[in-house]
Amino acid sequence: MKTGDKTFYDVYWKEQLALTCDERCRLSFILSQVDNVIRRKAKAAINLGSRLRTPDPKRRLRIADVGCGRGWLTDALSRFGEVVGFDQSTVEAARRYPHLRLVECDVLDLGRTAEAEAAGEFDVAVCSEVIEHVRREDQHRLVESIAGILRDDGTLILTTPNRPVVNRLVEALGLREELQPIEDWLDARALAQLLRPQFEAQELTTVMFFPVWVRKVGPLSRAYRTLYESCGAHRAMDPVLGPTLRGLYLAVVARKKPASPSAGTSGAV
Repeated sequence: MKTGDKTFYDVYWKEQLALTCDERCRLSFILSQVDNVIRRKAKAAINLGSRLRTPDPKRRLRIADVGCGRGWLTDALSRFGEVVGFDQSTVEAARRYPHLRLVECDVLDLGRTAEAEAAGEFDVAVCSEVIEHVRREDQHRLVESIAGILRDDGTLILTTPNRPVVNRLVEALGLREELQPIEDWLDARALAQLLRPQFEAQELTTVMFFPVWVRKVGPLSRAYRTLYESCGAHRAMDPVLGPTLRGLYLAVVARKKPASPSAGTSGAV
């Protein structure tokens, strides 16, 4: 029987090899959003400098990859600044990317079990395909944990399977046996509600449009993947179709809310 502990993921990440089409399309969205953060910060620094003469538009970001898995996203994010990957299993990531800074910990309690300087120090937190592997009753703890390591006004970039779409896909293709131990998928409304206490959503969209009937036909599926990913069709399709919320993955960009003066140190609402 599968279990969702460190032992399971030590083996699971070792078996995951090349990036999938889905991962590449999510990566495109995530990197574009991190680039937007850099542009926004550079613009703010220039405006600040016009008044205080202390601009630092080239300051590199400090990024947390929460649930870094086998490390491919952490490595991709490293082009933007200092990146720390957090996961309960970092064995495979450390083997593949020995240059990365990785912290093995409980991602539900980043501020306490990770590095001491984590609290309130990150500009951006990326959480891609993680929250669905946390039981529903604990998902709010993950959101609170991420908020705790972000600077005031920090940015969360999160992707997760879109429940109504992925339900149809899994049933149609018989993929139940390939799932991870915990698969507690969210729809757009549930995800928005979950984030609301700590974050203000700036964008809620979807990525990866791959109809079930196309996936079921081998040659057609391969041709679609080539067109969608390798030929870059997702760059044109996702911005147009994303707001329909019919993509396979929900994708959220959210800004951390300022702490309420009356809130306790735990950040609870």
